Amino acid sequence: MAAIVQDWQESGLSQVEFARHHDIKPATLRYWILKQRQVTDDRPAFIPLNSIVSQGIHIRYPHGVELILPFQVPAGLIRLLIQF
Repeated sequence: MAAIVQDWQESGLSQVEFARHHDIKPATLRYWILKQRQVTDDRPAFIPLNSIVSQGIHIRYPHGVELILPFQVPAGLIRLLIQF
């Protein structure tokens, strides 16, 4: 699995093209890529915001909508809002 993901990264092909050339379903290749990233990604899942935020939690979406939330908002709700 890891070798195939590395081959795809070095190929310059899209995931769909690479999967077609190697007789793999594109969804399978995407799953392997996701799993490989989880294994190699050693960054923390959350960044502490203690000294960064002074007025609450701000979430700005790419299309321009901005949410300003109080500090007391549960982490699970923030996680859901970020995934949108």
